[in-house]
Amino acid sequence: MPTDAAGLTQDDVAKMSLHEEFEAYRERYLHMQELLQGAQRSVNDGPWYWNGGDRVPGIGGDGLEPLPGSDTRNSYDLRTDRIWSPPGATGDARDLRPMIQYFDEQGWRHREGHPAGTHDSWAKTDDGWQIEYVVQPNGDYALTVFSELFWTNDGDALSEAVGGRNDGEYPDESLPGKYPPFPDWDDPIVSPPKI
Repeated sequence: MPTDAAGLTQDDVAKMSLHEEFEAYRERYLHMQELLQGAQRSVNDGPWYWNGGDRVPGIGGDGLEPLPGSDTRNSYDLRTDRIWSPPGATGDARDLRPMIQYFDEQGWRHREGHPAGTHDSWAKTDDGWQIEYVVQPNGDYALTVFSELFWTNDGDALSEAVGGRNDGEYPDESLPGKYPPFPDWDDPIVSPPKI
C-alpha cells in the first residue's frame, strides 16, 4: 500500500479523527515555515513579499507526482511562496550561489536549471520537502517551499477545519520567521465555508 510524505498509508490515516488530522497538518505547516525561514535567511534577512496565503491545504497536489489512488478529495500538499527584490538585481546566475551554499551546508541533494531566461536551484530535504529558488531578469527572486502529498480522509473537511479557523488575513511582507499564527483546534470558526 502506498505511503505518503509522512510514511503513512491510507489505512493509517483512516484511523485518525479530523482533530488528529488537523494537528498533524498544523505540525507540517510549522515545519514548512521553519524550512522557509532557514532558506530565506541564507540570502536575505530583510523583508520578503508574500505571494498569497499559505495556511490552507492544497488540494490534489497540482504539479506533484500523485500517489497511486490519490485524488483531490483524499490527498493534499502544503506550499508557501515569498519574493524579494535585491537592489540592482538582474537575475544573474551567480545570485544563486548563497542558496546553493546553504543547500550544501544542509547536505541536501540539489540541481540547477535555466528555464525560460531565469535561473533556479532546487533541493530536496532529508525529510522529503522541496525548496526552489528562482532568480529572474526582472529582479524578483522567488522562494518556494512545498511538500509531497499527504493522505487525508476528507480533503474538504480538513480544508474547512483549517480555513474556517483562519481569518484569511496575511501580511503584504514580513521578515523571515514571521507569519500569522496557525489556529488551534479549540479556536472558533471565524470563516465558515461558503456553499
